[in-house]
Amino acid sequence: MIAPSNGSKYRAIVDTHRHPVGAGLRDKMAEAGLFDPKKPFPQTNAQDFVAYRDFLDLDYGVSKQREGGVTLSIASNGGEVDWISGMLKVSTVDALKFLYDEGLEIKDRFPGEFELMANAHALEESCLPIVEEMIGKGGAKAIAISSSYGDGTDRVFLDSPKAEWLWEYAEANDIVVHVHPPMVALGHESLMQYRLNEEIGRPFDSTVTAARMIGSGVFDRHPKLQVLIVHLGGGLTSTIGRLDFNWHLNYNGVANPPAGRAYTNKRKPSEYCKTNILVDGMGFSALGLRAAIEMCGVDRVVFGSDYGAVPYGIKEHVQIVEDVLTSQADRDLVLWKTSNRIFRLGLPDTDPVTSAPVTAGP
Repeated sequence: MIAPSNGSKYRAIVDTHRHPVGAGLRDKMAEAGLFDPKKPFPQTNAQDFVAYRDFLDLDYGVSKQREGGVTLSIASNGGEVDWISGMLKVSTVDALKFLYDEGLEIKDRFPGEFELMANAHALEESCLPIVEEMIGKGGAKAIAISSSYGDGTDRVFLDSPKAEWLWEYAEANDIVVHVHPPMVALGHESLMQYRLNEEIGRPFDSTVTAARMIGSGVFDRHPKLQVLIVHLGGGLTSTIGRLDFNWHLNYNGVANPPAGRAYTNKRKPSEYCKTNILVDGMGFSALGLRAAIEMCGVDRVVFGSDYGAVPYGIKEHVQIVEDVLTSQADRDLVLWKTSNRIFRLGLPDTDPVTSAPVTAGP
């Protein structure tokens, strides 16, 4: 095999969880007081927004992703759409247009190194024309959304009927939906110390929405739907057995079960992890990656670093894949081959110079 120009020992590494910030969004964040461009990084503010150079200096960030061996990043801001529209003080649709234009600029600036996701608000069908344009004209490879919207008793998850337009469109067009937790997650009121909103709140938010999607029958109504839940699927690996157990119990034998509380899914919750749910490996945990592979199958786990917002993790996550998987074929599935298939990236399965099958190894 001819080694990639960045020196990676792999044919390709596709990062499916990348948050690049272009010049336009960077300027808007500075105007909003989220960081001071005149001060050194890292820095934070009263809202505990932690700003890193990796996140806000795109040239620097791209140099680091190259050093980590990444050959292609798929960019998304779907989990942050509410937050970004609020910061910009514009409608959701206008925020999506802003992100669309910036994504195209980033893609043009670094040719061959970025693909895009179509950011969307899962509960607002008015997003559909922008999504269609990003996929049809902009070449977006997935639809990126948040795992929940709103706050407190008004927080809404992805089992809401308002999200049906999205599931119908994604299933009909065979396009993956990338689910990322919001900036301020479920339970944040108790999690604003020690960065627990990031560490626990966001994965918890994703876990709750996945469980609600399963329990409400989303995947029964849309059997071909594919969703990718970041951060190792949140806490699914440690709770999937409990979901199976409670689905088995349900409200069987209860004379008057509470309306809207019973499971409506037709199969065990764990079975949807083998057919409808994919996860990325972002979690800094070999134990977590092993559990995710056990839960979903090695062909349903993809590489994701959360790089940019998180100022390290590319090399570390590659190392975890190498530590957990001894088979080169399995490593290739996680690092690029599954992503190549589900996002329809068009990367060749053979060496582009020799046309021989790819057999790269460590």
